[in-house]
Amino acid sequence: MEEIKKIAPPAWATKLLAWYCKPELLEDLQGDLNEYFDRHVKEKGVRKARIIYTLDVIKFFRLYTIRKPEFINLLISWIMIGSYIKTSGRSIVRNKLFSAINIIGLAVSMSVGLVLIAILSDVLSYDKFHTNYDRIHRVLSRYEYLGDKGNNFMATTSLKAGRLIKEEFTGVEEVAILQSGFQGDAKVGEKIIPLNGFWANDSFFKVFSFELLHGNAATALKEPFSMIITETAAKKLFGNEEAIGKVVILNNDKSYTITGIVKEPPFFSHIHFEMLGSLSTRETDTKALENELAWDNVWNTWVYLVLPQNANIPLLKTNLDQLSKREDPSVKNTHIELDLQPLSNIMFRDSLGNQMGPVLGSTLLWVFGGLCFVVILSACFNYTNLSIARSLKRTREVGIRKVIGAMRSHVVTQFIVEAVIISISALLIGLLLFFVLRPHFLSIEPDIQKMFTLHL
Repeated sequence: MEEIKKIAPPAWATKLLAWYCKPELLEDLQGDLNEYFDRHVKEKGVRKARIIYTLDVIKFFRLYTIRKPEFINLLISWIMIGSYIKTSGRSIVRNKLFSAINIIGLAVSMSVGLVLIAILSDVLSYDKFHTNYDRIHRVLSRYEYLGDKGNNFMATTSLKAGRLIKEEFTGVEEVAILQSGFQGDAKVGEKIIPLNGFWANDSFFKVFSFELLHGNAATALKEPFSMIITETAAKKLFGNEEAIGKVVILNNDKSYTITGIVKEPPFFSHIHFEMLGSLSTRETDTKALENELAWDNVWNTWVYLVLPQNANIPLLKTNLDQLSKREDPSVKNTHIELDLQPLSNIMFRDSLGNQMGPVLGSTLLWVFGGLCFVVILSACFNYTNLSIARSLKRTREVGIRKVIGAMRSHVVTQFIVEAVIISISALLIGLLLFFVLRPHFLSIEPDIQKMFTLHL
């Protein structure tokens, strides 16, 4: 008996069986063949037993015992998914009320979510076209008169502050100064069109990345009575003629020479203009210049700084405080406090006076976000509650599926496919609602059209 137990069937036949046989059948089938092999060894001898074992291994090479190749399993999975989709579609059509409530609820919530996403995308896109976006800061002023320490922060500061920062501060790479008041009727021959813009110093294009199509960015705003106009304004005034070097009369008063043509400012820019006049032109009016250079004239000048990478902001603010203490005695009963605001923060701070361009406060964004969250959460709760209520009616369906041989994973996959179909349908309807309602949302208020495009 001990010798018989030591005798084994052919190794290659055993490996062949393990190679082609399904894993779930291999153990039982191999056990039966080994049992028959031992019996045949005892009754017919080792040689015949091995031949019979080999023949049995070959005989069991049948469709129901063969492992399915991976591509066949994948093909079957895809076929089953097609079946799941067809069955889910029938279930959705059969339960019209349940499906309609779920799809419409999710679609409305998704459309609201898409509006918020579009708003956030627009807001976060402002001014990012500037090469120095992360290094540009605006100088703010807090105006205090007769000890009134209210929250009188303004986006503007004095022309004098801008000049002193440019001349004295070593930790600042570039200083751009913009001043309001450069606007009016531009006249060329018989053509007269109204244009709006700013006075700007010659560092404007060193700070900002507006595209200058014609002209020299370094010198275009250097000489007095020089001006830059946008491409659209140039076409209105000069048609297809070359505009560089031509003269424009502004408000039937002074003549300006065109030294540059700039591309229209991008939509997502807080600075918009149709023309820029050289700030050096203001210096030719000595009477007006004295008032403009007053320390407390903080009403119409915007100052932007380009700081080095990893600049010491606290040290720069300390220097601004020292500048304020030094210059405050030049004005009576007035204290001017200077501060810095990153370019990325301009859209989110709506508490400043003399703002330039559109502003959307952070509070309003939080309100939008909260509303979107509540709508989506309520839609999810609604979907969950209806699904739970409906699942009680589907126990018979699940039972029948299991009786006819469906595995638990098949049933779960069926329900997942059904949920995915409902979600995709809701998303498509939500997108349709978004695109249908988008123009109406933008037309609610004229200012909304100036702030957002709502493009996904």
